[in-house]
Amino acid sequence: MKFHPICLLALLVVACKEKPKPVVTSIPRPTISTDGGRITFPDSVMMRAFTTQPAHSGAIRTDFSAPGHVAAMVLRSVENPAERLVLFDEPSLSENYTAILQHRINIQTERGNLDRVKDLQAHGAASGKEVIEAQTQLANEEAAIISDEATLKLAGFDPKELRQSPPNTILVVCEIPENQFGSIRKGLACSLNFTAFPNERFVGRIDNVNDYVDNTTRQIKLRISVANPDGRLKAGMFATVEFGVSEGQSMTVSRDAIVTVQGRDYVFVQAGPQAIERRAVQLGQQRVDRVVVQNGLKENDQVVTANVMQLKGLSFGY
Repeated sequence: MKFHPICLLALLVVACKEKPKPVVTSIPRPTISTDGGRITFPDSVMMRAFTTQPAHSGAIRTDFSAPGHVAAMVLRSVENPAERLVLFDEPSLSENYTAILQHRINIQTERGNLDRVKDLQAHGAASGKEVIEAQTQLANEEAAIISDEATLKLAGFDPKELRQSPPNTILVVCEIPENQFGSIRKGLACSLNFTAFPNERFVGRIDNVNDYVDNTTRQIKLRISVANPDGRLKAGMFATVEFGVSEGQSMTVSRDAIVTVQGRDYVFVQAGPQAIERRAVQLGQQRVDRVVVQNGLKENDQVVTANVMQLKGLSFGY
């Protein structure tokens, strides 16, 4: 089959003709303000990657636990029902407590003796030397009781409160870190789990908070009273004390929403259908997976919680 020369020329012209180049469309990119504080997206589709959660105020609860042990048992004295028999897990504390009770009796006796000697002196039947000796005896007893009381208080016990503790009660001593002290107060209820009874929960109440912080451990001692009507709980038993403390209303956000740049904390807030703003915030304590925000946000601000690091890169340029 032969082609006409004109047809061949036409075919060559068509074959050599350039194909049209495809049209390249630019990828839409977000617009960022000069200071990086506002990011505007070209369409709502790109916004879908940045899901949000509302900032909201709610009751904040601190839950923590501390190890403890039954440091004493309070029983009613058989010989003197008005007095309390206290059994300590440390024999030295028992000696201190017994000495305090004896000092109290001695102080009453020495005060009566001093009054008697002063009366005799007023009637010329006693000398000034005898009065001084009676005053010295009283002062010695008062100094001795102060020393023994200080020893008990260092161990977490107040002698006066021990004398007033209801019978059939155990006293648990535990220590909490200094940074938890702000949420603890006398009278606060707590839950206890004893090693000897792992499947039971006991309710206790803080009845004493020590007046000092241990210089080495930075711990504060608490004393917790627990009813022990059946006598199952014994001095020396170990326990875990659990505290749940309500700290009032505070605004919180997810910890995933927080970014930190050069020591300052920020979150990103949806400011419109296609816009996100950067907000500087002041943070408080963290509670599980949420962080308290002290200022920088308003109620129901829509805070971005997903792909926050991408926003950080756009906002700060890295």
